[in-house]
Amino acid sequence: MGQKVCFVSLSRSDYTSLRPVIRAAQTDDQIEASVVAGGSHLLQRFGNSFENFKRDGIKVDHVVDFLNEQDNSELDIARAYGRAFRDFVEYLDSSRPDLVFILGDRWEMLAPATAASLLRIPIVHHSGGDITQGSQDNQTRYALSVLAHTHLVALDEHRERLLHLGEEDWRVISVGEPALIEITQTVSNDIARELGLKPEAPFVLATYHPTSFEAMSFTEQVQFFVAALDLVELDIVLTAPNPDPGSNTFYKVLQEYVNTHANVHLFENLGSERYYAAMNQAEFMIGNSSSGIWEAPSFGLPVINLGRRQQDRLRGKNVIDVDLDLAAVKQAIAQIEDLKVSDVLRQKHNPYVKENTLELVLNALKTDVPRERLLAKVFVDPLKRR
Repeated sequence: MGQKVCFVSLSRSDYTSLRPVIRAAQTDDQIEASVVAGGSHLLQRFGNSFENFKRDGIKVDHVVDFLNEQDNSELDIARAYGRAFRDFVEYLDSSRPDLVFILGDRWEMLAPATAASLLRIPIVHHSGGDITQGSQDNQTRYALSVLAHTHLVALDEHRERLLHLGEEDWRVISVGEPALIEITQTVSNDIARELGLKPEAPFVLATYHPTSFEAMSFTEQVQFFVAALDLVELDIVLTAPNPDPGSNTFYKVLQEYVNTHANVHLFENLGSERYYAAMNQAEFMIGNSSSGIWEAPSFGLPVINLGRRQQDRLRGKNVIDVDLDLAAVKQAIAQIEDLKVSDVLRQKHNPYVKENTLELVLNALKTDVPRERLLAKVFVDPLKRR
């Protein structure tokens, strides 16, 4: 019997990174993989992305249903967390995996992490040590790191941050970003037709998520975003925001905007293949999505990053950072053509790519570290590391 690993996916954003790992784990005779899925995967306004599991041949062992279609406020999200926590406590107590694998920095992941921690089930977390100062996700990420027992990080500098926060050296492993394992395999040249766009017509990818730390309210943020889209003279492939506070406010405004702009096409769930194919063909990206930081460099795709959400996260030279200011957006759009023909973009260098990512992740899951040693975390005082 292999190591029992429970993988948790609660949104489109984590599924992209988890999918290659789950697939590999399910065929590894040293790992007994189970999958828990739910959250926004089950909602219509996020494209019923639960279907992705069926399409990809990934069996889901347990479904957690804790989000409502109309959840929008901080109180809605807090109550959803409470429902998720109760479900994870019951499921993890009954299934008792050896490890719980969580990924990312989203609030939903606090539910399986806190449940596993209280049940004394070791947690493997990917994505610690990163920085996004402009988002509450940054605080969630570090809360998850404190609860986790094994850390899989994308970059060596992420590893150094966790060591400075008192984590033991043997617990922190640099593995790269799993989402990039399959990224170049999904580059359909006919994506415009698949998305219902005009053949051969250039288009732009756009995504903006509501951000708690901006000076603007959620309503002001989405109004700014659609005003910025008005500056784009091409077709626009627009993807829906994440299930955060304010997301329903955003979604309603974006729906109204699409209804009055024939060049804008809204998609709740493109799926990984179509999204990456669109990135391969797009003229540029605009918004505040992490995909502009992580994945876009692999396609040599220029990105106009709006606002503070990705503040201080390592990025490639494909990114133009601008404040929430329409004059700055207009100037950035004017710079796109020069950036597209630069040597920097032609090289398609992505700092988050590591050739042996999958092997490193699977090896970490097949750990022979005794359970009690995993659970008994030792705080290494940074003052004594000097």
